[in-house]
This record gives sequence, structure tokens and C-alpha cells, in this order.
Amino acid sequence: MPAYPFEEHLLWIMDDKIDSKSCEENIPDRSVPFGEWTESNRMKEEERLRKTIDLVHALGLKCDSVGWCSLDLGRPDIDALLERIHAFVLNEGYYLRGIYTRQNADFDSEWYLLESTYLSNGEWNYANVTDRDGNPLTIDEVCAYKIPRTVQVIWNNPLPHVNEKFRDCCLKHGFSGVDFYWIRDIGRYHAAQFFGLIIDHVVPEFACDRYLTYSDSKDYGYKNFDHSAGSPLYRKYQALGGRLPKLSQMFYDLRVHLPIQLPKNKMPATDFACVYFYRGDYSSHYALIRKHAAEKLLAEKVIRNEYLTPVVLYEDEPAGYHIQTSEPIPYPSREVVRQLNADYAELKQNPKPERKASEKDALKLFRAIKKLRPEDFKKALAQKTRDTLTGTPYEPLIPYYAISDGGSLSDEYEFLSYAESLKETRDYAGHIEKEELLAVRHTGIAIARCADGDIVILRHDGSVKRISHETMDVYESWDTAAQFFYDALSEA
Repeated sequence: MPAYPFEEHLLWIMDDKIDSKSCEENIPDRSVPFGEWTESNRMKEEERLRKTIDLVHALGLKCDSVGWCSLDLGRPDIDALLERIHAFVLNEGYYLRGIYTRQNADFDSEWYLLESTYLSNGEWNYANVTDRDGNPLTIDEVCAYKIPRTVQVIWNNPLPHVNEKFRDCCLKHGFSGVDFYWIRDIGRYHAAQFFGLIIDHVVPEFACDRYLTYSDSKDYGYKNFDHSAGSPLYRKYQALGGRLPKLSQMFYDLRVHLPIQLPKNKMPATDFACVYFYRGDYSSHYALIRKHAAEKLLAEKVIRNEYLTPVVLYEDEPAGYHIQTSEPIPYPSREVVRQLNADYAELKQNPKPERKASEKDALKLFRAIKKLRPEDFKKALAQKTRDTLTGTPYEPLIPYYAISDGGSLSDEYEFLSYAESLKETRDYAGHIEKEELLAVRHTGIAIARCADGDIVILRHDGSVKRISHETMDVYESWDTAAQFFYDALSEA
């Protein structure tokens, strides 16, 4: 059993089958028409979802709109809950699939992982350059103004990107083992800049969760590991402790995520180090910061506690873990780095304009675009209807409805008519209600639809948010409705 404190979490769902099968595989004699087979599957899925929601609510838990449920494995009644879940699926003929995550509780360590915030593809682009060996390499470019102001470290492979304040603090204190290159800003507006990390000191090995994930599904044959009681994999779960042994006997498919551990006697003398390994079946890539450097970064408020996770250091190989050899990281060539940093210096001398558009600017551009593309816009909303919007959440939109009651702002954004907005707002509110696991619920009225199905909402505070139709997270933000209309119309 591990000697260090940890917390366990499980995200789980019920499935009605283990393997995906086509109509021909399920009905080889084709005695049932494809349409009937499809309708039968739809009804089974609806029944599965209904029973999942009923079970989850009976347990006093919450789930999302498709049935995923979040469960704290440290709660005092966890054994009883797991037993009820297991008994239910056995009785109903369902199967359990889950994602198990273990996190280190807070403790004092000599080394810390640099955590990061994952962002959507809307902030990114890519450039083709060469690495230090002259080989092709793809590096990031960002629309920096689209990155939320609260984000200090951005997820990336092979290593995360850090903001200017982080870089400046490291340079001021002369932290060893780290260098930086500018992540080119391809956005239109002035914003805080980000930098890639160059860390040459690779920890030669690390303990990780590779080969601890399994699936009994034929869809994932490469994960078909025996996890029955007494099997080698089960014995690893016993060594790792916690709820893993029990879960392995309940779930047909279990993804296991454990925090990495580092070899105490193989850590470098530098302030920064890293681990890196990337394959189709497993990847791990982290920047590592020595304690005294992390403390300075925290003290100068260039990074928050949430971005630093203490790492367990081992002397003997930890039981249950796989010892993975690290690999070198391909970095952009020194010539590429010099050019990027020169371009950054030029940007500092000639900064981009502030992201600031007045309502007058937005309305002027709206009229000009409608005159240029009249076929893409509807007539103005009737004055009588506009008068009823005063004192409602729609009041900020009255000047825009006076130009057009909906239309194509650009290839990306469609301004909803008032009638469409009322319907979309009701649908959006219903969708939010079903997503019980949302940490933050972004409420508002739907004012635009995106090409990929995302929705744009106007919030009560006057800000505008683009909401992902997949995750319900914020994809992009604008401070005002005027800024949204100005940006969307500028893309035309």
C-alpha cells in the first residue's frame, strides 16, 4: 500500500453492451430491416439512459445528459454505494465503464509538476519549422486575446506554455535548466503573451500507470488484459490499494490514471526538469519545478497553487507502477527560437490595438455589411416588437434588431432572429438543466448560432460567451455585445 496520502475519484456510466456491432453482425440473416434495427437500438438507449438517471438520483448523485456520473471514492458510504451500483447492473444486465483518477493529497515535496489549463482549438494555429537536428517540427501559434485572462499555463505537447510574468520571474531569478521561446501571437488584438518551455534536463525514468487500463470489449483488443482476481493485473491493483481491486471486479472497461512518481536519486541539480514519452497507447509529458523555484513563483503571484502538484519521489520502484524510460524532446532550432524572440521584441515596440469596440462602431459596421450583403440579412424587427424588449434581457439587442432581425454575420456566426432566439434560449436552458455535472452554469439568452453547432449567449452582466455544444464550456468571450458583433462582422 502507498505510504503517501491520496484522493480517489471515479467517473462511471452504464452500457447495455460490451462490443459495438453493425446491423449485419447482430442480424446475419437480415431478418430485421435496418430501419427497425436502428429504431430498436434508439429505444434501448433511451431506456438505458432513463434507468441510469433513476439509479443515480436514487443514490443521491448527479449525472450528465448521457449518463456519466461523478463519484468521490473517499466518501464514508462508498462501499454501500458501490454495492448498490453493482447489484443493479447485475440484475438489469448492464455493464460498467469508468475512468478512475488518483490525485496526491497536499504534502511537502522537493519537486512539483507544472499543471496546465486545456483550451479548445479556437485559440490555436500551427507553424511548420525545423528542430535542432534539421527535422520537420510543428509548433504552436495562438490568438492570445482569446485566452481567458485567468489562465497562467496552457496545456501543450510536449510541454506547457507559460505567460510573460512566469517567464520574466524565471529570468529575473536566473532559474537553471529552463529557457523560453515566444509562441507567435496571430490574434488581432493586444493581449498577454505566452512562451514555450525549453527544458533539456530529462529525468531518465519515471513510475507511471501504463498497462493499468483494461477493456473487455473487442473494440479495444489491445486493452484486453486479464483483470480477474489473482491475475497479474489484479495483484498490481492490490499493491496500489484504494478502491482499485474492487472496481476491477465490477467494471468491464476501466481507465486508470495515477500521478507519476520520480526517482529520488536520479533527479538533476537544476531548478527545472521534465519527463517525456509519447506513444499511441500511452503518453506522459510534464515540466517539473524544484521546490524553492516554485515557492518564488508563488510568492510573486505569477502562478497559482492550482498549477503546482507535489510529486512523490521513490528510492525503490513503487509496487504496481510501470517504470517508463523518458525520451528527448524535439525543440525548435536555435535559429527558429532567435527569430521568434526577435519578432516578440518587435511586437513589444509596436503593440497590437486594444480589443475595444463601442456600440457606435458595431452598429456602423453592421449597417455597412448589410448594405454590402443584403441577401444575407432579414428586415428589421418590427418597432412594435422592439418596444416590448425594453426592461428585458433583450434590451441590449434592440439597436441590432433595428437593423436586422437575424442574418449571417460571417461564415462562422449567424445572428438569430428574435423568434429563433426565444426557442434556442428555451432549448439551451433545458440542456443546461440536464447537465448536472457542470461546475459552472453559463446562463443567458441565445443570440447567435455557430457553424459547428456552438451557441452564443448574452449574459445578464452584458458579457457574451460562445458555449461549446459538446462540453458546455466557454469557447470564447466578449466583454460586450458590441464587441461580439464587431468581431463577428469583421470576419465577413
